[in-house]
Amino acid sequence: MGGGDRILRLTPVNSSPEGSGELAREAVVSLLQATLDAMPTQGVWQLPIRDPAGAVVDFEVLAASPEARDIKDRVGKELVGLRMLEGYPSVAGSPLWEACLRVLTTGEAEDVSPYVHTEDDDGVPYLSTYSVRVAALQGGVFLSWVRHDREERLSTRLLHTERLGHLGWGHWSLVTGEVEWSDQLYVIHGRDVADGPFPLEHYREIAHPDDVPVVDHALSTLVESGGPHEFELRIRVGREYRHIRTTAEVTRDAAGRPVEIHGVVQDVTDWRRTADELAEVSQRLEEESQLTARLQSIILPVQDAVPGLQLGVRYFPAETAPLGGDWYQAIHLDNEEALLAVGDVAGHGLAAASAMAKLRHAITGLAFADHDPAQILVALNRLLRRMRPDVLATAVLARYRVEDRTLTWTHAGHPPMLLVRGDKVHRLLHPGVLLGVFESVTYTCAQVRLEPDDLLLMFTDGLIERPGRDLFEGLDILSAAISEVVPKVPPDERVSAVMEVLAPSNTGDDTCILVARIMPNALEVS
Repeated sequence: MGGGDRILRLTPVNSSPEGSGELAREAVVSLLQATLDAMPTQGVWQLPIRDPAGAVVDFEVLAASPEARDIKDRVGKELVGLRMLEGYPSVAGSPLWEACLRVLTTGEAEDVSPYVHTEDDDGVPYLSTYSVRVAALQGGVFLSWVRHDREERLSTRLLHTERLGHLGWGHWSLVTGEVEWSDQLYVIHGRDVADGPFPLEHYREIAHPDDVPVVDHALSTLVESGGPHEFELRIRVGREYRHIRTTAEVTRDAAGRPVEIHGVVQDVTDWRRTADELAEVSQRLEEESQLTARLQSIILPVQDAVPGLQLGVRYFPAETAPLGGDWYQAIHLDNEEALLAVGDVAGHGLAAASAMAKLRHAITGLAFADHDPAQILVALNRLLRRMRPDVLATAVLARYRVEDRTLTWTHAGHPPMLLVRGDKVHRLLHPGVLLGVFESVTYTCAQVRLEPDDLLLMFTDGLIERPGRDLFEGLDILSAAISEVVPKVPPDERVSAVMEVLAPSNTGDDTCILVARIMPNALEVS
């Protein structure tokens, strides 16, 4: 919408003597814009554009709230002057368009929910879902909307988060002595819910003798500074000691006195055992190649089946420095969803491998918490800045919903994913800043509706990078190779065929590759 000379004249808002209609309309527009400027909502006021016969052929935005944002990230008054069908052709004939026409005629407001909007980019449809309210106003229609993906059952997902991430939370009142625990905190401590939670001082009794000073230091630090403060200790659960990692902070009253401690506790026993196993392997194996093989079995395990997808993964260690920071992840989530990811931690050796392991472990917990890829990247960035401020990393993350074959993705400083549809190769570009560069960053997601037998290709830069060659040149060469091989084989052999033609361009860097085929039957698992 917008741009170009007007061919059709707007119908005046109110009938008036010649020469005063335009002034009346301008007064209404000015009043409505001033009103919208004070409204904390996403909304625009549109007037109909009619042909000589009086039929509505489009709508034009004459006022917009500051919060209004469209699918192309135009905000507020950037929307003024836009025409609905010129700017958003897919609205034509949609339930939203029909609702606008009805409201204009009847004057009765309507809700269009959900309204699924489609934007087409180079033949690939991008979907977004809205709830839209259409109301008659001053000879036009007022549209207000909320963007969302789907209804969330927050309480159930929090329970999944706690259980699958081995997480629990607790509140300890420093004034009344009251204590509140989540269900998973009882599981972590091996305690019966009927026995209730225990006070903070009890940690001194169940902590490993060597870790009692850790408890004392944590409590004194929290009371003095407020936090957040993170610490790890061993506690006795039954006949064994479990490793728990706690992040806690204090809330204070108006006078600055501490009144309550809030804490999130995670059972990291299995992670600690993995770290100990890594340390043991590094001490026991003398040759780098032996160490690499063992670490791969710990950090990059054989991939499990994922519903709706046929997967292929491969890891190529660097010839000169076999132990690197490249990784992949494919996780079967609840509700027939999957998380696919590939990442690259800068550098080689145990430091890079250790940082890589932390990122992969964190992604697993965050994915089951139903965070979208953008939220996961924000959390990974915070993790690196706090635990490994000397490390930078890149990643591409995608969440796939089997039910409607919707892919939601984003990436941080990483080469784009490739979408292979037929013999055409599309680059899925939605860039974001590298992980670990800034303290506070935000990321956004893009969506695409996939089709049966589409291929997704994720990889690290070792696949296309070569000294003296531009990365985009490497992408072109890779795309050409894929376009040549895909039409020559049946769909069910395309994953293996593509994997066979992929070889690292830079043997001095390690390379991870993940190829996923969209199964024709949404419920089929390979």
